Amino acid sequence: MTTQKRTRLSATVELEAPVVEVVKKETKRFENANQSLEEFDWDAHAADCPSRMRRGNPFVKTNGATKVFYQGSDAQKWFDLYEGVMADFKAVIEPNEHYDGTIYSMSNDWAMLDVGHREMVYIDLGREPSSIRSLITVGAKFTVRVLSTKNQKGFILGSISEGMRQTIINDLKKSIESGNTAYIGTVTSMIPGGGYMVNIQGIDCFMPGSLAGANKLADFESIIGTEMYVVPVSYSYEKGTVVVSHRKYLQAMIPNEVEKLKSVAKDQVFTGEVTGSAKFGIFIEFNGCLTGMIHINDLNDEWAAKLEAKEVNPGDAIEFNIKEIISEKKIMLTQKEEVEVINPWDGLAAKYNVPVSVQGTVKATKDYGIFITIEEGIVGLLHISELEDIDTSTIKKGDPITVTVTRIDEASRKVFLKLV
Repeated sequence: MTTQKRTRLSATVELEAPVVEVVKKETKRFENANQSLEEFDWDAHAADCPSRMRRGNPFVKTNGATKVFYQGSDAQKWFDLYEGVMADFKAVIEPNEHYDGTIYSMSNDWAMLDVGHREMVYIDLGREPSSIRSLITVGAKFTVRVLSTKNQKGFILGSISEGMRQTIINDLKKSIESGNTAYIGTVTSMIPGGGYMVNIQGIDCFMPGSLAGANKLADFESIIGTEMYVVPVSYSYEKGTVVVSHRKYLQAMIPNEVEKLKSVAKDQVFTGEVTGSAKFGIFIEFNGCLTGMIHINDLNDEWAAKLEAKEVNPGDAIEFNIKEIISEKKIMLTQKEEVEVINPWDGLAAKYNVPVSVQGTVKATKDYGIFITIEEGIVGLLHISELEDIDTSTIKKGDPITVTVTRIDEASRKVFLKLV
């Protein structure tokens, strides 16, 4: 009896001990759940994991270090899928590399970016510009540049501003291939003898002086501080700099500007800037991207005198009218009023009711006949066959002569005559 009671008592004690242990474990697990990510006790979590008591699936082929507890017939398929996903998580994060990710969580000072790695990338919000901090929200997607894979607490540190900078550079480099994308940039400074620095969305790009305008600039410092459209044209891997061109943008605008020019009135006055001069005329840039020339014969007296005295300088303002658009690269300008030229051949056949006799004037004599002017600009031929009975040596230039107009061919501009 005594032994049985002791056995029961002992059994009672043995049953109570695990209960107390379970309560302690549950309490520990509960306390662990309230810890921050930095203080989370992974060892305690692993010790409480119920999988320690489960039996592995012997039919699933693994790498030997992994156990699969799922007993279903499709266990191998799910394990293979798991391995494919985890391969991305096992990738090594490299410093100074760029990764795409999504903001997972935030505090007042930090943001955590999920880049598909087993660890988050931490963003120090205090180091980000205010313009970028306002964009950082949970769920937002960014490209981040990894600054360090281990800080004092072992965290991966990154910079969104540096990542965005690389994104812009990548966009600029991609646009070089197409050559049809223009960006607004600010000319921030001039490099003596070299060109200009142009800032595009925070990226400093280089613009050679030869690509700063449609023609050579008269005042090289005049564009500093101005905004202009530029097109990326090349990338210097040696200097890590994007090379841009304002000239290429202007060239792309020329066809459209020329079409607009065709519809302007002849008397519309334009103002342009002299880009250069020669003995035969003055070259002018106008409408932002167009270049034309005023021939010396089309200059007014003032500018003709300046050209003669070599007092025409690049950058001088000048007024003019459009004379003729020969091509996109050849536009003729003038400072003289256009005089309407009347073609005397237009409607000539209707004017004369042939055959009709007219008083003409000898213009010239030839072996094959006499050229006779019947009115200003209209000359006909009196063929030698009509002059058999006349001594042509007595006929002089300017002599009056009466002839009959027998036919008028406006297309070939010929008037056929005979003696009255």
